[in-house]
Amino acid sequence: MASDEIAAHRKKVREFMARAPFHRRSLNEDELSLYCSALTHDSYCSEALNLPEPVLLPSYERLEFLGDAVLEFIACEFVYKHTTLEEGSMTDFKQDIVANKKISDRVLSYGLDIDSVMLVGHGHRNGRKNIVEENMRADSFEALIGATYVLCGMDEAKRIVTEVLAPSVD
Repeated sequence: MASDEIAAHRKKVREFMARAPFHRRSLNEDELSLYCSALTHDSYCSEALNLPEPVLLPSYERLEFLGDAVLEFIACEFVYKHTTLEEGSMTDFKQDIVANKKISDRVLSYGLDIDSVMLVGHGHRNGRKNIVEENMRADSFEALIGATYVLCGMDEAKRIVTEVLAPSVD
């Protein structure tokens, strides 16, 4: 069961990453595995360890840690270059850009369907439909930014962040 679900997830992630804003059409196995991790919630990883044949999978948490820092840097750079705000106001502006609610809302309005691609545990499912909370969606997007940074560098991470989150910084 888990191996079928994991194989189906890999296929979905490959298709997801080929579309905008990522445009990654030819992923090697290591790249695909990193993006799969970015779209795997820790609730799924915990359940996979308790299967009759346990499966050890990384969740998005480590990549989210890195992606959060990359996103904050991009937001700080934007605020510095495109405003004349003083430090306290710069912090407030940046915090607004990187807030989970703002990221989640922009991901949804962009049409980036993280919810249907993410692997989640049974507590985050209603039948076959994923129940993805705002913070999970934002964290997974940050993990995708972290993976993009690792694989493609800052310029590509910045391009994606700008494309998806730009309306929140206008």
